[in-house]
Amino acid sequence: MDQYKGGCNCGAVRFELGAPPIWISACHCATCRKRTGSDYGISVVVDESRIKEFSGETKTHTRTGDSGNPVHYEFCTECGTTVRWHLTLIPGRQVLAAGAFDDMSWMEILGEMYTSEAAPWGPVGCDAARPGAPDDDWRTAMLEQAKIRFGG
Repeated sequence: MDQYKGGCNCGAVRFELGAPPIWISACHCATCRKRTGSDYGISVVVDESRIKEFSGETKTHTRTGDSGNPVHYEFCTECGTTVRWHLTLIPGRQVLAAGAFDDMSWMEILGEMYTSEAAPWGPVGCDAARPGAPDDDWRTAMLEQAKIRFGG
C-alpha cells in the first residue's frame, strides 16, 4: 500500500496508513488557508487504528477551533511541514495533510466546508458542501460518499 505513505518535506517525519482513509475533504477556512499558504487545505481523515506507522519528531501548536474545542496541529521540527492534526471534536480520528502523502493520485475530495470563505476560484464543487463548519448531516454525507469511493 505504497499510496498510503507520506511524510514531511525533509523526510524527518514519516507515516503510513494500513487501510484507506475515512474521507478526504477540502476546507476553505482562514486558518487552513494560512496553515497551507494556499487557497484551501485538504484533509485526509483517518481512524487512529489505521495509522500503521508514524515516526519522527514533531512540534505541536494548539488553537481553539470554531466549535470551542482545541485543535492540535503537528509540524516537523526541522522543515515546518504540517503533517497531521487532532480535533477533540472527533475522538479516535486524526487528520493527515493530503499534500504530505508521497502519492496523491488515488485521492478524491469528497466534500468541502467553509465554502462561504473560499477564494473566488477556490470551491471544488463537491455535492457535500457546507458554507461553514461541518454538521452531522455533512458528516453523514461524507461517510456515505467514502463507502462508495473507498469501500467499507
